[in-house]
Amino acid sequence: MQHPIGLHSLSLVPPQVFSARMKHHWTSSLGLCASAPLEKLWTIMAKTFNEAITDSANGVQAPWRILQPPTGSGKTRGACLFAAMLAEMNMTSAAPVGSIIVTRLIDEADALVSEINAHAGREAAIAHHSRAPKPTDTLQQYDTLVITHQACVNASASLNASRGAAFERLSRWRGGDRLLTIIDEALANVVEDVKVTANDIAEVLRYITNDLDKALPTECVALRLLRQALAAYEDHDRGASVFLPEAINASSDAPLVNFAPLRTAMKSIQYDRLGAHMEDTNTRLRIGREIDRTLEGCQALFEQWSYYAKSGDEHSFNSSSLSVPWGAPGPVVLDATARADFLWDLFEDKARLEPTPSHVRDYSNATLHVARCSGVGKRAMVKNFKTRFARLAADLEKQLPPSSSVFLCTHKANSHIAKGEGMGFERLAVGHWNAVDGRNDWANFETAVIFGLPYRDQIWANNTFFAVQGLQTNEWMKSPVWKSHTDVRRVMRQRQLSVSIIQAINRIQLRRVVDEEGRCPQANVYIVLPKDADGDAILTNVMADMPGLKVADWPFEMDGPKVKRPRKGSSHEALISFMEARLPGRTPLSAIRRELSLSETAFKKLRETLGNKDHTTTKALSALGVEYLVTGRGRGAKSFLAKHQPA
Repeated sequence: MQHPIGLHSLSLVPPQVFSARMKHHWTSSLGLCASAPLEKLWTIMAKTFNEAITDSANGVQAPWRILQPPTGSGKTRGACLFAAMLAEMNMTSAAPVGSIIVTRLIDEADALVSEINAHAGREAAIAHHSRAPKPTDTLQQYDTLVITHQACVNASASLNASRGAAFERLSRWRGGDRLLTIIDEALANVVEDVKVTANDIAEVLRYITNDLDKALPTECVALRLLRQALAAYEDHDRGASVFLPEAINASSDAPLVNFAPLRTAMKSIQYDRLGAHMEDTNTRLRIGREIDRTLEGCQALFEQWSYYAKSGDEHSFNSSSLSVPWGAPGPVVLDATARADFLWDLFEDKARLEPTPSHVRDYSNATLHVARCSGVGKRAMVKNFKTRFARLAADLEKQLPPSSSVFLCTHKANSHIAKGEGMGFERLAVGHWNAVDGRNDWANFETAVIFGLPYRDQIWANNTFFAVQGLQTNEWMKSPVWKSHTDVRRVMRQRQLSVSIIQAINRIQLRRVVDEEGRCPQANVYIVLPKDADGDAILTNVMADMPGLKVADWPFEMDGPKVKRPRKGSSHEALISFMEARLPGRTPLSAIRRELSLSETAFKKLRETLGNKDHTTTKALSALGVEYLVTGRGRGAKSFLAKHQPA
């Protein structure tokens, strides 16, 4: 527990000093242009960090502070510099201040540590993540601890409230309690979703032997009750979500059933022999993870609220919980898309958006080319992607010079097709949704193409709303009114689309500041938006977050006469991309041929390549843990690519 202390005792970084040093780093080290609005923003950043430190030191449970520095304004660089300046002051302070920085990816965590230590002139920061975990006593020796979003969520209270203690251990250091937590970008995976289908439960029951059934009757009966309850909902074919009867939900603090013994017992089952009828360690591990995930979900259904939902032809029981580290010391979130992110609206008085100065950025050198088409969601895009991509490539090749660098953001299921088909440009990079936010891989590309949108379903909206706002009634499920929103679920889904799109657009060079007005280099963005009101709202959100951005009509139609064009990529590149996205296990070569649409000749050449261990394609696959296997002989021979579980 923190004891109140006076302001004069704390190692607080003077905001004006921080702004001046940030300006020097921005212009001298990074070679970028500073401006009066940028300097004002950096001053506000330091002031906000100091206020969070002071509240934390004095035990004040203040709302989370949400700073909205636009992309390219130095929010991450500023977080590193501020942490380093704290570490410098700690060398002579009687009341040192420790900090935590939370970033998205493991590689980013390691890079931030290097940057902080370079500023501080000593090893003041350390990274802690799954790739290189550190013991608690080692972490406590460093002024700044850098962890990933997922590590932060894992250490926080979620489905199992006891996990909260893990974050408390991260918060301690040699100077006492750390007083500042800087979260770079909104936390990913803050809502822990649970979805259990009848097929999931049936798969678990399939592997339960008679001995297990006799040894653990309560757990096995509970699984069958869940399956029966779900079957009852399926029989009535209820389209609207309704809550489970009280008999299924736990009505006391103690759970009705504890699946831990069953989860432990099932870890020893040889799933590869029973289910896949083969000896394959990776298959065994993959099935085992799926079984354990289902049992973990069933545990949550018995421990907390649950509801039934139908999405398409899939019937499921669902639940969710909030995995936000409320006990984090002095939390400050640096979220460039905070204005569009509806999550902060749901937090209400638990979060406060801090005002930021205007005119920090000017996007007048960038043009957003907008086409309006139907069927831009995942299902339609996956079904029609190959023909649509051909039309897209032909259209862009007429508008852009061959020397262009193009970043394409699409659905993961289509990324290998785009890489394989290629475009007639000097550089084409393909990224997919859920793997682009915050990344700098494409910072030198001048063109972005957004092709296919990552719609969230109604179950996601329900889970997110319930996790933050609490359980709602059946009436709300039918008419989801909240404050001034007559259909808050639709607003949530639309705003989440806007956040994802703004993040994707800002991966290219328009994120860079090139003059004192905050302008960016010349850039083009091509996007296909839906024709409905959501498309209008998304465009409004993008314009609000990117002032000065020019908008132009793009007369592009995704569907129409089939476009025939020469293949620019190769089946080898498409294969590498395809296997990179695959889960561990065996994939028959026949399935790969269908997925990549290979001709008989191309398929024969690919098999020859895979048999050559010295070929660049084979080496690239090997680096991904992929091995070419052939079982049997003659006509009975079967060929696979086996992807192994990383060590």
